[in-house]
Formats: sequence, structure tokens, C-alpha cells
Amino acid sequence: MTIAIVGAGMAGLSAAEVLTGRGENVRLFDKGRGAGGRMATRRTSLFGTDITFDHGAQYFTARSDGFRAAVTGWLNAGVAAPWNEDNAPASAPHRYVGAPGMNSILKAMAAPLDVSWGAEVKSLEGGPSDWRLRFADGSAAGSFKTVIVAVPAEQAAVLLADAVPALAASARKVRSEPCWSAMLAYEQPTGIVSLSFEPSEGPLGWTARNSSKFGRTDAETWVLHARPDWSRKHLEAKPEAVAAHLVESFREQTGAGAPEFSQAHRWRYARVAEPLGVPFQLDAAAGVGTCGDWHIGARVEAAWTSGRLLSAELLR
Repeated sequence: MTIAIVGAGMAGLSAAEVLTGRGENVRLFDKGRGAGGRMATRRTSLFGTDITFDHGAQYFTARSDGFRAAVTGWLNAGVAAPWNEDNAPASAPHRYVGAPGMNSILKAMAAPLDVSWGAEVKSLEGGPSDWRLRFADGSAAGSFKTVIVAVPAEQAAVLLADAVPALAASARKVRSEPCWSAMLAYEQPTGIVSLSFEPSEGPLGWTARNSSKFGRTDAETWVLHARPDWSRKHLEAKPEAVAAHLVESFREQTGAGAPEFSQAHRWRYARVAEPLGVPFQLDAAAGVGTCGDWHIGARVEAAWTSGRLLSAELLR
């Protein structure tokens, strides 16, 4: 029988790598059109070339020996690169990015795996050793002996509410912050010296020169992240209005002119603010577990670690 993983972000793919490495039959299902999740890369055609934006996670660090080894593998494979940010303290951990986009790492992880994209799981049906996944279009897949749910806590709580209420109740304890992200492109240089900065006031909490990262295009591009409180207040605003507001704030902060391109994207569950405090959850009797950064903290490494630890427990 097969193990199903709902969510093919960093946590789900990390879990799948461990399980398939031990000979388990694993199928992954993700509602996205391709690899990325919050490590997504947006692509558009501008100025006669393809332009990309890392509009979700901006970079990651490596603290544990295990994750450092994984990062070394990605660096050697050419799907990750250092990001030599100009104003990072000398004592700060090294920052890394996917190359040529943040989603490059997830694409490489997903390539040898059995992943169904565009498959939005709406419910779990059946029971232990005979779980079935019901999708948004009414179709189903199964049966599965084990199900791993590797999606944001708020989504996991809904998905597990009827199937495994105890796990759903734990997921409801977690609180995530939203984030509006804006992508800007300039045909001519803006004259801004910094590669990134965190404004001390206004709606913007983070700005980064996306084009300063390895493998990006020559056109000057920026990614802006609004503060959580501002994002929450404007959560249901139209993307066009949000983009205009954030562009104006960026202009006030930097003196940059109007960009030739601007677009906003809403991350409803961008960053976990209050994690669960355990690396994963597992109801062994039900054969259902949860993993993701929301168990540990808001870091790419936390998602990777959570997936691996849950898989190791399943293989015991």
C-alpha cells in the first residue's frame, strides 16, 4: 500500500525523500500548478526577456549539520547559491537562495518523486490503513495506509477536522501571519544602493533587490513585503490597490521612480507567528501525521526538519 502526502512544499518533499529512500511507495498531491509553495518564483516577460521574482520566501539559512549537508548538495547541484547581502552583520548566518529562482530547489527535490500538481485535497475519507483523498473536482485517490498532511496549520485544521479531530485541534492552536507581497521591475536603474532593507515605519516590513540574487536577469527588480498588521488590515483588498499603495511607500522610502511593472500577491498564511512547539504530530493508530514549519518556527530549515523527523518516526 502507498503513503500519501498532502502538500509538496519543503516539508512534504523532505518527508518523501526519506520515505522513498527507504523503499516506501509515496504519492504527493499539491494544489499548486508546480513546485514552489511559499518558496515560489513568479515569471513574466518584460523588456524583451523573461523576468523572475521570488515573491515568497526571500532566502534561507542553515543551522543544523543535517540541513547544512542538504544545502551543500543543492549548491553542488547548482540549484542553490549564496546571497551576499550587503548589510548583513558579519556574525549573521550565511544566507542562501534557490538558483535561478527560489523554487529551483523544490523542483529538483520533486523531479524523481510521484507528484500530482493541481490536485487540491478537500477531505480525508475512510480510516486507518484505508484512507482515501477526495479532491476539489469530486474525484478521489486511494487507498493509502498512511497520510501525511504537510500544509499550513489553518488548512490542516480544516482538512483533519472530521478524520482526526485531535490533530485538527492541535493545528488550530497555531497562528500564522498574512503578508501582501509586491513585485516591481524597472527598465532603468533606480540608483538605490542597498540590496535589501527593513523600513522602520510605514506599511513595508522588508524590501529586497531581487535582481541581486544569483542567476536573476539584468533588469532591476524588487520584492516588497508588507508588515503583518498592515497585511491583515488590507487582507481582502484588491491586488491592484495594494500594489499601488506599496509602490508609493517604496517611492517615499527610496526616492525611486514609478516602476514599469508592479503586481501584488497575497500570502494568507505567510509566516507562523506562534508555532506548535513540537517537530511533528503523529496519530499512529489512525496512520495520519502532520509536518511543516508551523510545528517549529518560521524557517525553511524548520519545514525540512519537520518532514524528515516525521518520516523517521514512521519508519521506526
